[in-house]
Amino acid sequence: MKRISTVLAFTLIAVCMAGAQRLPEVAAPENYKLTFTPDLAKATFEGDETISLRVLKPTSEITLNAVDIDFHEVTIKSGGTTQKAIVTPEKEKEMVVLSVAKPLAAGAATIHVTYSGILNSEMRGLYIGKDDQGRKYAATQFESTDARRAFPSFDEPDYKATFDITAVADNGLVAISNSKVLSDSPSSNGKHAVRFATTPKMSSYLAALVVGNFEYIEGEADGIPIRVYSTPGKKEMGKFALETAEHVLSYYDKYFSIKYPYGKLDLIGIPDFSAGAMENTGCITFREVILLIDEKQGSVELKKEIASVIAHEMAHQWFGDLVTMKWWDDIWLNEGFATWMSSKPIQAWKPEWNFNLDDVSDTDRTLNTDSLANTRPIHQAAETPGQIQELFDGIAYGKAASVLRMLEAYLGEQTFRAGVNAYIEKHQYANATADDFWGAQAKTSKKPVDQIMPTFVKQAGVPIIDVKSQCSGNSTTVAMDQHRYYYDREKFQAANDELWQVPLCMKSSTGAKQCELLTKKQESFTLSGCSTWVLANAGATGYYRVGYQPDTVKALASDAESKLSPAERIALLSDIWASVRVGREPVGDYLAFAHGLATDRSRAVLEDVLGNLNYIGRYLVTDTDRNSYRMWLREYLTPILKDVGDEAKPGESDEQKTLRSLVFRALGYDARDPEVLADARKITDRALANPSSVDRELAMAAFGLRALESDEAFYDKLMAALKNPMSPEEYYITLFTLARFDDPKLLQRTLDYAVSPDVRSQDALGLVARVMGNPSGEKLAWDFVRQHWSAIEKSGGPFASAEIINATNSFCDAGLRDEVVAFYSDHKIEAAERTYRQSIERINNCVDLKSQQETQLASWLGRHESSTGGQ
Repeated sequence: MKRISTVLAFTLIAVCMAGAQRLPEVAAPENYKLTFTPDLAKATFEGDETISLRVLKPTSEITLNAVDIDFHEVTIKSGGTTQKAIVTPEKEKEMVVLSVAKPLAAGAATIHVTYSGILNSEMRGLYIGKDDQGRKYAATQFESTDARRAFPSFDEPDYKATFDITAVADNGLVAISNSKVLSDSPSSNGKHAVRFATTPKMSSYLAALVVGNFEYIEGEADGIPIRVYSTPGKKEMGKFALETAEHVLSYYDKYFSIKYPYGKLDLIGIPDFSAGAMENTGCITFREVILLIDEKQGSVELKKEIASVIAHEMAHQWFGDLVTMKWWDDIWLNEGFATWMSSKPIQAWKPEWNFNLDDVSDTDRTLNTDSLANTRPIHQAAETPGQIQELFDGIAYGKAASVLRMLEAYLGEQTFRAGVNAYIEKHQYANATADDFWGAQAKTSKKPVDQIMPTFVKQAGVPIIDVKSQCSGNSTTVAMDQHRYYYDREKFQAANDELWQVPLCMKSSTGAKQCELLTKKQESFTLSGCSTWVLANAGATGYYRVGYQPDTVKALASDAESKLSPAERIALLSDIWASVRVGREPVGDYLAFAHGLATDRSRAVLEDVLGNLNYIGRYLVTDTDRNSYRMWLREYLTPILKDVGDEAKPGESDEQKTLRSLVFRALGYDARDPEVLADARKITDRALANPSSVDRELAMAAFGLRALESDEAFYDKLMAALKNPMSPEEYYITLFTLARFDDPKLLQRTLDYAVSPDVRSQDALGLVARVMGNPSGEKLAWDFVRQHWSAIEKSGGPFASAEIINATNSFCDAGLRDEVVAFYSDHKIEAAERTYRQSIERINNCVDLKSQQETQLASWLGRHESSTGGQ
């Protein structure tokens, strides 16, 4: 499953879920025969189910997971005897107990159930939705614990079984599931029965069914048919996704020793979908906006997102579907692997997109989360649905992927790949644990992987490695000291006994390179040559922070563009910023280093710099110094915009387009450059009149800048444009611009609109959260949330990580923090407990950083202004 995390992100809030426990180990399924008959008009469905299972020991009871299911008749057949079962619900556990008078013997048995269910509007289980024309459809979303809403089941990942699925649908409607269609025959009452082939063994959360008005385009790779489905009128926007899937499948077939094992691959764009995408075996479902795109007019950013999500979900066909974690505490075996793997096929296909650099930036973002006291280990116990849901976070995705990338660099690509394939071959169509993977890598590589990885997987947090280098004769001694890094200065400065085994690589100013395994708190290494600096994360593949001495930072600054790769510059900038965050260096040192990269034109490097410059401008600059800061930004950024140009040029690279948009946005928003703001007005007027007349990247930046003018006429034009968008991307650009205005009256209109019937439930909270993230709307949105909580908590779907609670982490005010604490104490959400604690911690860290760096920043700006004569 992929959570949306880019500029088009719109995750939602989770409902409080009842406690649940594990199923008793009494029986195990071997096959499900399932017939679903959905009634879209009534939003209900009928189910007919036969479970073939093995009874593991004599028993009079078999327990299944079931939620919101109305049982009609249940029989259990064993040893030639069929008994009617008594159904006893255990609602709090999301289970039912099926009891029979005569005990069942160990061995083969079958359970037959007829039942009814609800096509809910919560985007989980088997649910109902509507397309843009109001046509209804039914779709499934079962991960992590919602298959039980569609059929009584052993709804735990370790209970793998085969599935025979049949859909009885209204004539004219399409049915899509995990396997190929075996037959499509007339049924009664104006319906037809679509029977699908038996699936391979898989977990219940990977079963899938979609019934509705859908059409498709088709291609293939390595003999596997690939279809991209959409609602009517949109199928041509699936061409880019189809091309991506073809390239990705071909790449994975070459990388893995087991070729794609499922016979066909369908990718389905669904209008109402809570998660970003879901890796159902052979039947991947997506939100429309991250599958369908106008290939000619669509933005590079969205194309990259679509490609990345497709590669992620297709990687799951091996990591997660073919080999599945035994329990949800190892969900990172699914999500971390798929995140790590997804960049590989896209980098090979589109090297100009520099996905390898985006991996480094993603590691930096993950380090931010892992620098909190309220982080968690990669491996985290979880039992209830709420606890399980909370595991789908930046640690499971980002940290796990970054640690795997570090391990791959340590072992070497081919050795690591051999370990991956050994693991998959051994556990195909079965379940595995983290220890199984480390064991495979240790056996293949003959290196202590099983000792290194637990220090990163079972231990929370991230180490910082303080580096001191000393030249003596013709060699350089490098002394290293590791301890846990926290943003919280008090915790950072306190002694701690955490210890990591860190595979790291060093390189020096003389060009010497050396890789070592740091296993002690303090350790020294010797490099050849007399070096002025030693970089302790050569290649930027490490998952750790580095603390450098001030003189080393200055020496690195002078050589950064000539001797460091773009990836290394990103990692070094992250390390310097980390030192600023804990008061080791003044913020002016970061600004000086960034300014030293004034001739750097790497999109990924500048994107990271601009993110921190935005943070500084929002939280650390006082009203007194704001003009000085904006003048400095204009001085820094204007030459870059002149180099890339303010208009798209024929034949220019995608990176050039993206860089232009980034710098244009920063000059307009952070620097409030009058010329750029005037250009933004012209660009938006052209884009609204004719969307194809303006480069999409530039239009996205310009819309947000135009909103700063608080122009009610522009707001009304946006509302009109929402009624007839040309593509899903155009819709979301327009929708989320409504959250960027400065005028409180217009932002209030946006908040009211967000919870109206005109906005899909999946988008409502994302829009509210964006208003909350707008400095002009944070208090307004927070008050709105508290006033409308009963409506807000019903919005979204199950795959939200309490986006509203998460959005409060943008506050940097003790008063607002206290309001969040007071509110959450009365409105707890089980699946957001850690999110809440992290938000409060982030607010506290921001308040502390502001107190320690405001004066430093003012002093630096004053010195800079004096040195430039106020220019």
